[in-house]
Amino acid sequence: MKQFLKCSAAILAVAAPAVAFAQSTGSDDFDSIIVTGAVVNQGVGGVKIPDSPKAKVVLGQEIIQAQRPGQSVNEIINLVPGVSFTNNDPWGSSGGSFTIRGFSSDRISQTFDGIPLNDSGNYAIYTNQQVDAELIENINVNLGSTDVDSPTAAAVGGTVNIKTLEPSDDYGVLASVSYGNIVADGAGDRPYFRMFGVVNTGDLTGHGTKAWISASRIRNDAAWDCQDFRVRPGG
Repeated sequence: MKQFLKCSAAILAVAAPAVAFAQSTGSDDFDSIIVTGAVVNQGVGGVKIPDSPKAKVVLGQEIIQAQRPGQSVNEIINLVPGVSFTNNDPWGSSGGSFTIRGFSSDRISQTFDGIPLNDSGNYAIYTNQQVDAELIENINVNLGSTDVDSPTAAAVGGTVNIKTLEPSDDYGVLASVSYGNIVADGAGDRPYFRMFGVVNTGDLTGHGTKAWISASRIRNDAAWDCQDFRVRPGG
């Protein structure tokens, strides 16, 4: 019986300081706990929405490179809500109808590395005369608003800013070949053929001097002709 009491006393003596130590530490050192963090906007599928008071969308390379080769830039940004583009042909070589939030293309500023692409007379945009999609770094679309320093008067309905790729530090070659065909009823085939290539020179001098050289060729027949609209007997 005496041995049992001695063991119990020894256990109590060891446990008592641990309880006092935890209580004093909590009351003296930790007055409050503050947790801070930040939200990182990575975008979804290559579409990023910048932290801006304006309605703005940026399309990156991830989504640009996933589109059909040879298509116009305006066909690519047709994915953005509020932007509407209708091709005049399947190939993107005959232009089309382009609007942003109801404003027609002559009220939309489209720039290429800051250079205005709108016609100087009527502010029209020639959607079939744009840079190859493989050479685009990103496309910045302002919806229904304009930048203060926009270099054109045709910016009431918004702006489309195209930024080209920065040359790579390493030498590289990219080539792309596309082929398509439309079989029209009674009018024969309408083939489409496109070749594209770009060469990155890499760092030529060791001081950041670099460039890329690109060339492309596209050939296709007209998507429609008079034979497609001929009247047949009985309907």
